[in-house]
Amino acid sequence: MTEELNGDLLLADEKIEQGINWQDTMSIPIAGEKIEFGFSLLEERVRQHVQNQLPLDEFRKYRSDGMSDEHKRLMELQRKDDLSEDEREELIELAEQVNPEEEGRDSLGDEAIDALMDAGKAALEPTEDDVSDLLAADPETQQRIFGGELPNHMDADIARETLREYMQDRVEGQPFPIKFTLGQRAYMETVAVQGNGFQTT
Repeated sequence: MTEELNGDLLLADEKIEQGINWQDTMSIPIAGEKIEFGFSLLEERVRQHVQNQLPLDEFRKYRSDGMSDEHKRLMELQRKDDLSEDEREELIELAEQVNPEEEGRDSLGDEAIDALMDAGKAALEPTEDDVSDLLAADPETQQRIFGGELPNHMDADIARETLREYMQDRVEGQPFPIKFTLGQRAYMETVAVQGNGFQTT
């Protein structure tokens, strides 16, 4: 896009498109394995719901004072792109020690935590590797993900949307803090984008 624009409509449209397409990943230990989950920015309705239940100042106070040192270290490791072997082991050990949802409910209350968990579910996105895996998977696996009958034509967009729905369904009621962890990060990133452009919090 040219930088010499007389109006702001095209610029706004470009920013909106960047927000829609923005995605990052986060490491969340699941039963002793480090798993990479993709997530997107929160849509306005979801962000507003979190904001109503959890004012930003209160959330920042929780992030600085309401978390145990172990939880803060766990979040720090989850944000890192490349972990050493020692850090990978520390991540898994901390995940076994820390109960993020319980800590959060003690500090923020049930409604705020439920809002963050809903946000984490909404923000969950398959990574490009997830999409490639589904496209290359055996028919039995594909049928399980698609819920039975396979589409006549399956491309990356169809696989991505199907995986998104499948993953969002799978994280409902599971015993790991996937939704809560992703919800915090997605909320932080969305607030950061609104104020300062695309950045890592």
